[in-house]
Amino acid sequence: MTQTLEHEIESTQAAEPDSRPISEVAREFSDYNEFSYRPVPVIAVVGFVLTLLSSMALFVWLALPLCLIAFVISSLALFAIRREKTAYSGTWIAVAGIVLSATFFSFGLGYQVYTYKTEVPEGYERYDFLKDISEKGFVTVNGQSSLHPDVLDMEGKDIFLKGYIYQTGKMKGLGSFILVKDNQDCCFGASPALTDRVGVVMAPGKEIDYKAGKVAIAGKFRINDQFTNQDLEPLYVIDGEYFTTRISDF
Repeated sequence: MTQTLEHEIESTQAAEPDSRPISEVAREFSDYNEFSYRPVPVIAVVGFVLTLLSSMALFVWLALPLCLIAFVISSLALFAIRREKTAYSGTWIAVAGIVLSATFFSFGLGYQVYTYKTEVPEGYERYDFLKDISEKGFVTVNGQSSLHPDVLDMEGKDIFLKGYIYQTGKMKGLGSFILVKDNQDCCFGASPALTDRVGVVMAPGKEIDYKAGKVAIAGKFRINDQFTNQDLEPLYVIDGEYFTTRISDF
């Protein structure tokens, strides 16, 4: 009987109301129900999306500036998040944008530099289609039009030249084709100027298939001494020994 009475007294004491001030109880209740979500700033999302797009810089040099833009925007996003710690989340998104964009830029630039330094086969000399051929044009000597002396000096040299294959309809097993200086000539139906095209004659057994992008040819350069100015007949010819599409964009 005594034990039962003591138990009832203890239960009554445990059920006594909280004697703390109302303000303290309200503040504790507010803490439990605080809405703790912090949004990710738009600039951080934009920076990360640009970072993903900048991954193209691993293969296309035109995307290298995009890496720099993504790096700057992601850095600004991280600064904004750090400045307003209680207002924003998304630190890791900003950091990922910074790290990845810097990585893509480094590897993309490194790839272009490495490829440029190693793409010319041994024994061949690099020439630029635009600067060394197209822009040279013709000169007037004693009232007569003649090839530029620098182009004449290329006669018989083993050269390495980049350009685009001019579309003629045939796509497979090309033993000869026209190489033009840019994709405006190769892909939009325009007839390339005489100084903007070079005929390529591949060695027997080294025929190639048509490629839409930039390509490179290595071979012996010569002037077509039987030139008759027929449609698309090349004045300049390369006897091709080497063909590749694995080249830098420079």
